[in-house]
Amino acid sequence: MKAETEQDFWTIQPDVSGFRVHNYENIWGQQQHVNRYDELLYVLDGKCTLELENGMTFPAGSGDFLLVPRMIPHRDIFEPLRGLKIMMVVFSWKNAEAFFSKVTNVELHRLDFATRSEVRRRLEFMYGQWSRDEISHKNANIQLHALLMLIYQSIIQAEDSAEKEFTGVVHPKLIQQAKFFLTENYASEITLEQMARKLGISPSYLSRLFQKEFGVSFSAYLTTVRLENAVSLLRHTSLQIAEIAYRCGFKDSSYFIKTFRQHYGKTPGNFRS
Repeated sequence: MKAETEQDFWTIQPDVSGFRVHNYENIWGQQQHVNRYDELLYVLDGKCTLELENGMTFPAGSGDFLLVPRMIPHRDIFEPLRGLKIMMVVFSWKNAEAFFSKVTNVELHRLDFATRSEVRRRLEFMYGQWSRDEISHKNANIQLHALLMLIYQSIIQAEDSAEKEFTGVVHPKLIQQAKFFLTENYASEITLEQMARKLGISPSYLSRLFQKEFGVSFSAYLTTVRLENAVSLLRHTSLQIAEIAYRCGFKDSSYFIKTFRQHYGKTPGNFRS
């Protein structure tokens, strides 16, 4: 990207022409159609597959994002009985072509957890403020530009991280994202492979990252996060031990009690007492 073009990229805002929550009709999946404007889609409910004229397909489910450039023939395929509910931002932008050359639907699917969460939060905030008066319109242009730049920057940084993976350099943002992801999802069943996929890096690199930054393995760090939250529940609630184990991501209470004793030298019941 040339210097003058890159300057425009970061300063010239898109123009939002529409912002709505839309329940799709099956006709959009039955025949190809084109849009006069660029679209950013946020799937609120249902599953769909964006099929382009060249045969490329991009599946998306609730919580996912899709980009549809203007004048590109496509179909939005979904199950009519289940329906499809989309939050749609319709816009035009001088720099759309340069943006779409870097930010594709493949890259959107690979966005890290923290960025995806922030994009959803911003879209929902924008939708709550949207109206067609002049001030709201200008505000929407500013917010959409910031959101698109957030996505762009995240993808560029992910590419840098992938390159640095081979040189042994740890990108600080990866550490932040890893900690954020575990803090938000410790109660779920999380594997090293799943988390690596969310961050867009290899499992082996993620394993080395945890060992280097925290001095423990991924599983040991996750266990520590779960136990710290268990301690908080033991101190501040009257929940049963089995319920605390479940809420903190342990498969069964006996394993939780054993692990807790190994770390704190006493059972959860004795700790609470």
